Amino acid sequence: MFSRGYLVVVAAEAILLFGGIRLLAMWELPKEVNVAWVALVVGVHFIVLAPIWKEWGIAVPGVLLTVLGAAGLVLASTTAVVWVPFVSGVLSGVVLLTGSVAFGWRAVTARTA
Repeated sequence: MFSRGYLVVVAAEAILLFGGIRLLAMWELPKEVNVAWVALVVGVHFIVLAPIWKEWGIAVPGVLLTVLGAAGLVLASTTAVVWVPFVSGVLSGVVLLTGSVAFGWRAVTARTA
């Protein structure tokens, strides 16, 4: 599970997260855009990990997080910037919670079957 591929993905994610947030600040974008950036990077991280772990189910929340992050980045350039934390933050949290419950439920039911 924690192979070289995983370590490369996590290292790239850390660089993209922290480097991206610094770039966004240098470009003087609203702080709300940081939430969208985090959702986008975390979503892509799940998509990239799916083939490495051979667990294609994690690509689903990955795609949803990526879309929510991208939507937040688009909203940040409009007058609807106040909605970015809800779209990219709260809804991403709902996706992660739902995914965690679904995967946990699947693991529990697989053990009892």
